[in-house]
Amino acid sequence: MKVLSSCNTSKTLNAGNMESLIECQSEAEAKQCPLLVPSEIEEGLCRLTDGTKKRKKVISWPFALRRTSTNGDCSGQLDSGLKIPLFGQPLAIICEDDERLPQPVQNLLAILYREGPSTEGIFRKAANEKARKELKEDLNKGVNVDLESKSVHLLAVVLKDFLRNIPSKLLSADLYERWILALEKPTKQEKIEGLKEVADKLPRPNLLLLKHLLALLHHISQSAQTNRMDSNNLAICVGPNMLSPDTSNTLPLEVQKEMNDKVC
Repeated sequence: MKVLSSCNTSKTLNAGNMESLIECQSEAEAKQCPLLVPSEIEEGLCRLTDGTKKRKKVISWPFALRRTSTNGDCSGQLDSGLKIPLFGQPLAIICEDDERLPQPVQNLLAILYREGPSTEGIFRKAANEKARKELKEDLNKGVNVDLESKSVHLLAVVLKDFLRNIPSKLLSADLYERWILALEKPTKQEKIEGLKEVADKLPRPNLLLLKHLLALLHHISQSAQTNRMDSNNLAICVGPNMLSPDTSNTLPLEVQKEMNDKVC
């Protein structure tokens, strides 16, 4: 999807939920993609522009890392405010009044926004599987976790895990065909307008997370010379976690692979 890959080519959007493909994109594959022109986020989704000069931010970063306790070392304690699992829930259930993302998600975004630009292979490199499962379990239980003590790559993998487990995905499987149709419009401007129209149909919590996720990815892509993750590489590693059709589980492996490529 152009919004995710910031790409000025005629790529189309699709999806698949093949975890092995999503998690195991090779470094060689990512490096094959040229550095692409980044996009700016505007009016709920994005505005694609030409040129490579540095541009002002359209969305100021809203999240500061906030601990859930003022009692010094609170690591390992339960957060009494988190009463349901964090993973695998509709965003409308875990977002406060549809206006605020869960605090653990805010903390993940804040740390990745700060550390991601200087971390080579962010969102591409794998993390220790045991550590991933343990961190996911702690967050699901509402345990206060010192995320700043964790590996940046581990936090990126956990964020992708969170995205992948959103029911119907962040971009909504019900809107899958509309995303596809928007990207099939003949001109770039028509594509952009079509994407905005589809984005406006997302539930408010989904749109809220989408805005901040795109802001994070755009911010990281601006330091691609350092982290080697331009917008296209980020799309390869993150995009398939964000959308898949309801029928993706029943499709042949080759079809799912093709759909993942189109999402990117």
